[in-house]
Amino acid sequence: MGKSLLLATALERASDEGRTVLSVGGASWNSGARAKGYASLGECLESVEPSTLDGTAADRPVVGIDDAHLVDAASGHRLHRLVAAGRLSVLATSRKDAPAPAGIDKLWVDRLIDHVEVAPFDSAALGDVLRARLGGHTDATTLERLWAATHGNALMLRELIDHAVEDESLRCVNGTWVWEGLTERPGRRLSEVIRLGLRDLSHDELELVNMLAVAEPLEIDIAAASGLAHAAESLDLRGIVTVERNGTRVDLRLSVPLSRVVVASRMSGLTAQRLRRQVANAVERTGARRPEDVLRIVSLRIEAGLVPEREQLLTAARTAIRRRNFALAERLCLLALRDTPTEDSAPYGPVPDSAEYGAVLCRVVSYAAQRSDSPTDCVRAALLLGRVLIGKGCHQEAEAVLRTALGSGVEVPQAEFITAVHTRVINLAWRLQRVQAAGAVLDGAVATIGPEHAGILHGSRAMIAVMSDQLQDAVDIGETVLRAGDAGIAVTQTLVPVVAFARTELGDPAGALEMLNRYRDVSFDWDTDAVVLLDALAARCSWLAGNLKDAADTLDAPRRYDSADRWPVLLQTVVARSRLLRLLGEPERAVALLRQAIAVETGHEWPATRAWPLAQLAGALAESGQHAEALRTLVEARSMQGEAVSHPIADDEIAYDRALVLAHTGDRSGAASCALELAERAAAGGRAVTAVMALHLAARIKENASYRFRARAQQLAAQCTGGVVRVMADHIQALADADGNALTKVSRQFRDMDALPLAAEAAAQAARAHRAAGQRRKGREASAASQDLLRACAGTLPPWMVTETRRDSDIAPLTPREREVAALAATGMSNRDIAHRLVVSVRTVENHLHRIYHKLGITARNALRRGLEQAAAQSDSVRMSPMQLIRAHEPERTAASDTDHGGRRTRKPGKLRLADRTAS
Repeated sequence: MGKSLLLATALERASDEGRTVLSVGGASWNSGARAKGYASLGECLESVEPSTLDGTAADRPVVGIDDAHLVDAASGHRLHRLVAAGRLSVLATSRKDAPAPAGIDKLWVDRLIDHVEVAPFDSAALGDVLRARLGGHTDATTLERLWAATHGNALMLRELIDHAVEDESLRCVNGTWVWEGLTERPGRRLSEVIRLGLRDLSHDELELVNMLAVAEPLEIDIAAASGLAHAAESLDLRGIVTVERNGTRVDLRLSVPLSRVVVASRMSGLTAQRLRRQVANAVERTGARRPEDVLRIVSLRIEAGLVPEREQLLTAARTAIRRRNFALAERLCLLALRDTPTEDSAPYGPVPDSAEYGAVLCRVVSYAAQRSDSPTDCVRAALLLGRVLIGKGCHQEAEAVLRTALGSGVEVPQAEFITAVHTRVINLAWRLQRVQAAGAVLDGAVATIGPEHAGILHGSRAMIAVMSDQLQDAVDIGETVLRAGDAGIAVTQTLVPVVAFARTELGDPAGALEMLNRYRDVSFDWDTDAVVLLDALAARCSWLAGNLKDAADTLDAPRRYDSADRWPVLLQTVVARSRLLRLLGEPERAVALLRQAIAVETGHEWPATRAWPLAQLAGALAESGQHAEALRTLVEARSMQGEAVSHPIADDEIAYDRALVLAHTGDRSGAASCALELAERAAAGGRAVTAVMALHLAARIKENASYRFRARAQQLAAQCTGGVVRVMADHIQALADADGNALTKVSRQFRDMDALPLAAEAAAQAARAHRAAGQRRKGREASAASQDLLRACAGTLPPWMVTETRRDSDIAPLTPREREVAALAATGMSNRDIAHRLVVSVRTVENHLHRIYHKLGITARNALRRGLEQAAAQSDSVRMSPMQLIRAHEPERTAASDTDHGGRRTRKPGKLRLADRTAS
């Protein structure tokens, strides 16, 4: 876990501060003259001079012990006695799975030392560590890949970064560190470090580790059937194996993902082959009920040197595509294209980076279609290969393969033919920007199969209309087909999400939600991607209608797909969930979700683009207070937006989060201009919802300009059926009128929707409006409501509101008792001493300080003097320096007085306020 390095660093700092450091075992570094190293604890304790065992705590020698669980019992007891006598300080590390001697354990049981667990970094801390180590920004995908490879293990992270920098797989590109993952097995040092964590394994434990290395995740039932249940338990206790629950299944994985690569690379080929076949047979015996099971069986048998049947390969390839494992899906498709190879057969393993890759693949498809004993299955495999290439970003190659397969003259099932045409059309229109060619392909396909079978292709035409910002055309196309009443499952699952998406953007989320709900009962027969997209769109419609709880329930509702696969299935789901989390006041959770999703190759998925979730991540980072990281991520999103294909709706989402990030980082004028440009562009395209949201953001950032577009906001909101949009328009109107009562009403409406951050902001604006109108009581009530809402969502006001609140607030709200507490706290007294002084409880003092911090606009105790100085400067009745203010409010002896009697202090009872007595 990196505990030895942590110990060495701490001992080095102690030495630099002038402490005498005695290190035992591996606790060593470039020590100075005041540091000494010893082979054993007994030798160390024998060398301590009696004269050095007395004195203050700062004079005590510091004994550093690495692997304290290896200390002998006698030395452990002697160390305990010396520490208990106050003669030594100790800093030690120990493995949590290894028993320590009684003397060592008694150190923390008797509270002589603190017991701290060295845990892995979480994803946020991982980013901080990388910035400190690399000295620059790390892109979101790299951050997630490093997290997936190390799971925050400090030792593994250090070694992996050193290895990646050395072999230049981790490199700085335009000021951003980028890592594409391990290009080969880890280097020698990294491998040896990983092997150290796997030492002293029994035969069964080694067998299970080897099995996990080639076939994880492994069901616990398979391990038990192989006689390895006890090995699983012992490895779990040692932290080598982690246990995951997926519904009713219990899976085992190696705790450090890099271990899998190292163990597999050092395993005998025959052992790996045996274990893969053993696990594949065990999975097959359980029934292989899920598509994922078929994929595992096929993958394991291929790795074991067996070639499954072609139909099994195609089934596994579809599952691999759904799981976004495009490299594996490509391999499966090429194997399905393979016939009995001969000397003149076409190559089946072209290099993906080859400039001739598309041409080689076309030759493979043509050869298989003409000479295979099953041309239909070969063409089906080629159509799947086209989808794989799109997922990999090889759009030109995908078009070549799909054109060759569809033009081969080989008949395939009609459903697969239509799906392939749909895939090709979207690739042409969106990724290759060849809209006319896509239209020609559509017309030709409709003529081939007949208009009565072209339902899905109507969906293709509707999707092209949405991407071309012709939303009403998309609605008209979809509703014409759906009204006919004879659309099958394949047609509805393609058209319904497209039409609902377009209707929502046009300002009718209520109508879109009604349509989605009509099809939810039959959606269990849809493909997984279509089901997830339906849920994501339904959630978006719900929160636009003002039902944030319904939106959360929709995203959390159990569906027929596995929970382990839910978040990567469609990026649109992640986008919807992260936006909802931000509205609910949980931007940190949104950050974690987005970082995880960005690492998945999902850029081909309609309607999401690669830059869209990056912009969302920037906005969530800004809302969570990570402003520098938000700006860096925004630059990354803007760069990606310029390189990748996009569409107007995605561009609008990116522009909204750009304005938000600018506002949070201090550029309020730039943020307002960006938001107003977005509103104008969205309104011109008929996207009323986006236009009102942009105007709402601009009004919040620059309230003094809200009167200019309040009429426009009301006009656009009148075209919408969403409750959130109407409340936003009312919010703009109330800000323009500086109407405290109207702002309070808006706050309550946001609160009823569970949009607590917006509710708190509106309440704070109401408090300011009431104070400006001389209505101080209402102002205090609104301010208290704002604080209650912020506490409920554990959030803070946005920076533009904090600045305005501090400037416009009158500092008089400090009560006499709050001034007393503030004065004493500013002198450095602890909460307990203040409570003793004022004869109140510590909790009462804490509550007073919480209110004082808010009223003075500060967040820390050491800012009290500055806050009191600002209070004195802004108050009409008080014009004093901070020290004068502190002395002027030295607490009166009304509660109690101190009297010194011969050096002994006694207390005389006095008056106690009812409020304080109650609190006590």
